[in-house]
Amino acid sequence: MKFLIYIFALCFFLSPLVSLAQNNFTNSVTTINYLDSALIKKHQKKIDTTRIKIEINRVQGIASFYSANLNGTLTSTGERYRNVKYTAASNLFKLNTLVRVTNLKNGSTVLVRINDHMHPNMLRKGRVIDLSVAAAEKILHNSTGIVLVSVEALGYSKINPTN
Repeated sequence: MKFLIYIFALCFFLSPLVSLAQNNFTNSVTTINYLDSALIKKHQKKIDTTRIKIEINRVQGIASFYSANLNGTLTSTGERYRNVKYTAASNLFKLNTLVRVTNLKNGSTVLVRINDHMHPNMLRKGRVIDLSVAAAEKILHNSTGIVLVSVEALGYSKINPTN
């Protein structure tokens, strides 16, 4: 009987410590912030806050896709852009960040690696990411080439996802 009383007392006194630990470690995918705060600060006046919502490791806005004519041009990471690779450009995430892009109209998703920056004026139009042709084909299902998306950072990699 004394043993049960000791266990109960121990649980009673340790319960505040458990709740503190739960506040420190949230249920997010990653605890590292992959948003590029220097670029966000630099382009802050250009960000259309009515169409772009920025949270830690998550951005909501409009996705577009690269022109097929850009195949073979250099990206910000120094590699060549390829239409068939799962890559993207963004001014809000750090280079080489793996992100999950979700089409908010139909729920389709694609994993891409950020390997380039967009033109800063794209933020005025509410654009948060430019997808490669291969990635765009997986989630864009309309003729206008733009769609409302949620972009969530998953980690860091120098290797492109294969989806």
